[in-house]
Amino acid sequence: MDTITKRYIWLFFAVLMALMVGAYVINTTYSPQRKPQPSNDLNSHRASYVTIRDTEGKVILETGIPVYEQDEYISENNLHYVIISISGSNAVARKKDMEKSELNPVSQKLSAASISYPHTVEAQALLNPHHVVIYHTHTDESYVPDSSRPDKPGDGDIFQVGAALADSLSKAGISVHHSYNPHDPHDINAYHRSRRTLTQLLQERPDAAFDIHRDSAPLGSYSTTVNGVDTARVMIVIGRSNPNMSPNLNFARIIKDAADDLHPGLMRGIYMGRGDYNQDLYPTSLIFEVGTESNSLDAAQKAVRCLADAIIAVVGT
Repeated sequence: MDTITKRYIWLFFAVLMALMVGAYVINTTYSPQRKPQPSNDLNSHRASYVTIRDTEGKVILETGIPVYEQDEYISENNLHYVIISISGSNAVARKKDMEKSELNPVSQKLSAASISYPHTVEAQALLNPHHVVIYHTHTDESYVPDSSRPDKPGDGDIFQVGAALADSLSKAGISVHHSYNPHDPHDINAYHRSRRTLTQLLQERPDAAFDIHRDSAPLGSYSTTVNGVDTARVMIVIGRSNPNMSPNLNFARIIKDAADDLHPGLMRGIYMGRGDYNQDLYPTSLIFEVGTESNSLDAAQKAVRCLADAIIAVVGT
């Protein structure tokens, strides 16, 4: 092999390596958001949340979801906030000026006419009645009182929460496809892996797609009592960096309104975070954060059974 040939071979491999490194950097930089990666150090994990206060210093939310300026939050009392500053694990939010139509959302039956569709989604997507799909991006998420740790790779307690939701919906006559596909590890690419699962599930043209998680926050933030029974609370999460944000948010508000009527105190609110969370794929795609790692699995399952009542009221039977 002559010297010129060797140089071309080395040049080829050098260019190939440069392309691979560049692709990795781009993939990492533009990946969807993730929550803080679980740790076996429970004290460290429990501290990985952000406290959001209003401009008067009152705590309005504690969450393990990554918080950025311009994120928005609709509280349990339907007060709408915008994050204006962040310092470490603390953030400040101001009340947002809202249109009159935003102040009193009206609960209604879900239909093709009640959702605004972007041109990338066919209206036919909601005409296959009474079918939802459930999956889990962070399949390791667990509850410490039951599992003695907040994460169980490949077999998180969160699967059982999804199963409880699926069971309640099925008993009401709504067909459910609950995916147990694993998407570990709990890293920046988990949403890329779950995107493949969601894309496959959406071929069924469901009424809605639900990604079930649990948050990281103090127990008091996610504990409540519903009809005299100790229950975890639920927060809806919307990605604000996706073309479906408007119909996603409309759907989230309808679900929250129904839950507020049926089970007051169950819902923490709606968080609109930076990223798309794969919700660009469908106009009725939501994340439900069910409890925190300090809640019991039983409390989380009770929460989604209550949540199911709201979903049933919206989707219909």
